[in-house]
Amino acid sequence: MRIGVIGCGNMASAVVIGIHKSNPEVEFLTYTPSQVRAKNLAQEVKGAVVSSLQDFEKVDYLMIACKPQQFSSLAKELEGLDLSKLTLVSIMAAVPIEKIQMALKSKNVIRLMPSMPMQVEEGISLLLASDGLQKEKMADFSELLKGSSVIFECKSETEFNQLTVLTASGPAYVYYLAEIFEKQLLDWGVDKDAAKQLAIQLFKGSSLFMEASTLSLNDQIAQVTSKKGVTIEAIDLFRSSSIGQNIKTGVERAFQRSLEIEKAIESEIR
Repeated sequence: MRIGVIGCGNMASAVVIGIHKSNPEVEFLTYTPSQVRAKNLAQEVKGAVVSSLQDFEKVDYLMIACKPQQFSSLAKELEGLDLSKLTLVSIMAAVPIEKIQMALKSKNVIRLMPSMPMQVEEGISLLLASDGLQKEKMADFSELLKGSSVIFECKSETEFNQLTVLTASGPAYVYYLAEIFEKQLLDWGVDKDAAKQLAIQLFKGSSLFMEASTLSLNDQIAQVTSKKGVTIEAIDLFRSSSIGQNIKTGVERAFQRSLEIEKAIESEIR
């Protein structure tokens, strides 16, 4: 199997590296205008850098991982190429399948939204297929992702965009919370390296315990707290100061931003 990759940024690299770890037989052809990041990624997965977009006419899947705002200009560069027999895999946020089909004149499209932990085989991959895409094509590509991520197939563009701001953006939220705890440890005089290690282990151990437990998340909170104890003091303050609601509001704002980008893209591709 051959997979072409246009755009070799962080998200695309996470996908490619994740696939390569569990499917070393897959051949990757990478491309970026400057070729710098394309070369770096190709070296990491024993792939090849291509200098011409025409080389992608012979791949099985063509992964498009440019920024949404760059898609219109990329589509113009791809004009004249026959992409109708390929399965296009878009890692672009806020660009609907219909717009990709229209711009690239291909009916076979999969939207993929990965998460960075795919690089350590602990990611999440959202998938949404265009109507009429062969089930075998979707199944084969989904199989490539299973070694590095949990797969969730979305039912609509709206669901895909909503989940994106949680599963793909979510690691940034987790890192932000971990940084808060790291700073608290530093304030108490803990060594910098130790503070980071403790903050990371807090999330790592808690995540593994959440996965292993049969209790609801609310019941797991209750397991760690006791009436008039130490931990409940922090939990009560978190709840009374609406931290949970503020986080939900932040996620909703991220979703609204994706809708704004989508509208801007629609005005460019008509």
